[in-house]
Amino acid sequence: MLHRISANKDSFIPIAFKSGFNVVLADKAPGATDKHSRNARGKTSLIQAINYCLGGNLPKPLSPIGSLGWAFTLELDLFDERVSVTRSIKGGTRVKVDYPASLAPALGSFVDESSTMSVDDWKFLLGLSLFSLDRVAEAGERAISPRTLLSYVIRTEAVKDPLKIIPQQAAWSSREHVAYLLGLNWELVRDLSRLDEESDTYKAIARATNANLLPKALRPEPELMLELAEAQRELDELQSRVSGFQIVEDPQGLVTRADRLTEDLKELRNESVIDRRMIELYKESMESNEEDSVASSDVADLYGEMQRAFTAEALRSFDAVASFHEKLMGNRRRFLSAELERLHAQQAERDERIRELSARRNSILAVLDAGGALEELGALQAEAVQAAARVGEIETALNNVRELAQAQEDVRLKKAQMRQEAARDLSVKRRKLDEVAARFDRMMQDLYGVSGVLTAEVDDLGYKFSIKVATASSSGVTRMQLLCFDLTLMAEGVRSRQHPGFLIHDSVIFDGVDPRQVAAGLSLAHKTANQSDCQYICTMNSNDVPPAIARESWFKNGIRRTVLDTEVGGVMGISFGLGLGR
Repeated sequence: MLHRISANKDSFIPIAFKSGFNVVLADKAPGATDKHSRNARGKTSLIQAINYCLGGNLPKPLSPIGSLGWAFTLELDLFDERVSVTRSIKGGTRVKVDYPASLAPALGSFVDESSTMSVDDWKFLLGLSLFSLDRVAEAGERAISPRTLLSYVIRTEAVKDPLKIIPQQAAWSSREHVAYLLGLNWELVRDLSRLDEESDTYKAIARATNANLLPKALRPEPELMLELAEAQRELDELQSRVSGFQIVEDPQGLVTRADRLTEDLKELRNESVIDRRMIELYKESMESNEEDSVASSDVADLYGEMQRAFTAEALRSFDAVASFHEKLMGNRRRFLSAELERLHAQQAERDERIRELSARRNSILAVLDAGGALEELGALQAEAVQAAARVGEIETALNNVRELAQAQEDVRLKKAQMRQEAARDLSVKRRKLDEVAARFDRMMQDLYGVSGVLTAEVDDLGYKFSIKVATASSSGVTRMQLLCFDLTLMAEGVRSRQHPGFLIHDSVIFDGVDPRQVAAGLSLAHKTANQSDCQYICTMNSNDVPPAIARESWFKNGIRRTVLDTEVGGVMGISFGLGLGR
């Protein structure tokens, strides 16, 4: 529990807290006028100071007093012993911790000679002591954070979704931390969220690959395989030409004729590649034409059925359309057949021409002298080396695409396995979750007389929690859901030592709530804190406290500080630049 908050300035009146119900109250002073207000009395700033001592970031409203040398000291229970921590507003990268000798074995390695330690070490110790969290998250790791857990305990914002600490909190973060507070295996949420992110990345790469938005090294597998076959055929041909190359003299200067024949052969081979691709395209068109013919027979069958429903004149129009369609398809088939026949004939002629030119060039090369032949051989060898490199590049790209597909499949398998593990974990701990849900339902029944449901199920991100209440949604109902959820976590979590046993609510939690529900909510907080041997701390304006509650002895005894609307500077006792919180 928290014992006391103080500062190194006399203007700040220390506030001592006790077990059970605690309230810091902004009240109207005798003789106060309409110019005075119970708002901006520093209630929120007080909670921010407590949160800052517990390793939180420096809130902007408190930053102006940093130049004045302010520091806050919080006394709390740590490892079942009372310690005090002091943190300066300015700087604040280290905290001073005073602790009894019994904690020296646990804390001694963290503090220096002046009894200070880094804020990171302090947060680790808070996580270990308050939440039994015994690990430190690595940079960039989606892991449980002591500070995020504390944000479920210290509420300065009335979020609509009690499962979150701020509206912008990532789904994986809220799921992880709620799972931890409920005693579930939060690591499954972490691992599934990572896999889901990997899966999204692979899907994005696949979509970009299919849309040709990535470099040529990443393209669809069929396209790469076709290119590999072409590149390998070119390489085999070049290597064969190099291995059969002969060097002889050239007294008649035949080098120029051989070079010309080489260029002719290159053009013929390029034309051959184009024709092969056109043949493949026409073959695909022929297959498509056959499918259309099948579709036409289906239309004919339909037409037969139509004879029973349409007039003879309409059927004659349909006959004309069908006849035209059949003629069109027949023309298309004849054209494709003729084109294929022409291309095959042209390809055969070209192949014969290539063989003829190759024979002539080989005959010429047989009488070339050493100098000219060596230049061509060198160029041919260089071309073969480039072709081999191209084959290697395509093979590498093909392997990358296949590895990407395998990685996607591995992710899908791992996600399925982890979902099963999460379902088993949920089944084993279902009884405890039912007890948690039953407590939440009882609290909502106490406040509104309606049922409240807290459920847990498993999806692709692990545990999915939801809260539903059988009444119309409103800001008041939303805030009371938050109150009941936080009280439930406190009452259930303190037994498993995964909750520090204290809960702090700013006055905003009760804004817009019907006075009857405010009274019921405060009574519920008081009862829950006492029955669970926990501590509840809240801040309120006296005019928001229902009269029946204000007369209760437990409420009066729970007032730890009354700040009047006429007090200069409110809780802090000083007015500064950006003003005090509520």
